[in-house]
Amino acid sequence: MQDDQKKNEKDGETVEEIKEELDFNKPDYIFLPKGSHNYRQEGYYLVCRSCELVHAVFIGKDKIMVGMENGQPILKTRKEVGMV
Repeated sequence: MQDDQKKNEKDGETVEEIKEELDFNKPDYIFLPKGSHNYRQEGYYLVCRSCELVHAVFIGKDKIMVGMENGQPILKTRKEVGMV
């Protein structure tokens, strides 16, 4: 049996193994984020809802988003907001 073929023991047939080479210097898709983001807090993350590719930032359990200013989220500690 050749190296590029494997025998399927269950069916007794020979199948050719498929190999894919990835070139990370020439990706099929390029993500260019917008200048400003529409963030929403979901648990311990700020998730951007305005970009076509969903991305998020971990802010931890001690911070909360209280608003947006100039496209940037305003974060305060839970203690500052009185949630402790």
